[in-house]
Amino acid sequence: MNAVAYPQKLPFDALIIDVGGIFILHDNERLFRRLASSCSAADAVDCIRETAYDPDITTGVRPVRAIYDELAGELGYRRDWHGFVDDWSSHFSVDHAMLALLAALARDNRVLLFSNTNREHWEHVTQLADGALGRYQAYLSHQIGDMKPRASAFQFVAARAGIRPQRALFVDDLAENVAAARALGFCSHIYSGRKAFEQFLAALPSTAPEAATKRSR
Repeated sequence: MNAVAYPQKLPFDALIIDVGGIFILHDNERLFRRLASSCSAADAVDCIRETAYDPDITTGVRPVRAIYDELAGELGYRRDWHGFVDDWSSHFSVDHAMLALLAALARDNRVLLFSNTNREHWEHVTQLADGALGRYQAYLSHQIGDMKPRASAFQFVAARAGIRPQRALFVDDLAENVAAARALGFCSHIYSGRKAFEQFLAALPSTAPEAATKRSR
């Protein structure tokens, strides 16, 4: 099947793209089950799920080490720290086709990555992607101390990157993040797969990115 053709230079000053669910695929329930399999507590899966989604972990207020200490102390987790780190990052895989598309887009466009993540996950996925993600300017929740879909996180990225939201395209696989970006004036697209994303890019006008917002809804 031939690739969808789209303009090399897109009508934006910057493309701001999420990482998880687009370039790095993840199965969170698999992660929770993997960690729970090394715990003695019967309710380990539910407890791990709640802890993993703690915003303080995502923003770096609490280190991931705190999850390990909690699992070991309260849920009977049996592996050491290094074993925990292996389990903690066991649910990722790479979409190499999307990484190739990212590289193609970056040849003629400014590309930024904007991800809700933590230090251990980011270190793992950058290695998993053979360093490909490290080639791009990245705004990571645990480093900036803020996270999507908070308006303050988008405002921070725009200010630090020196871009106007109306002149930037934001791409994410979560509807709440896209809605938050749109509310601040970003042109936005909900990622649902490579083919649909390429079709969206091909349908973009050559100018006036505001029109792209309407097309992406």
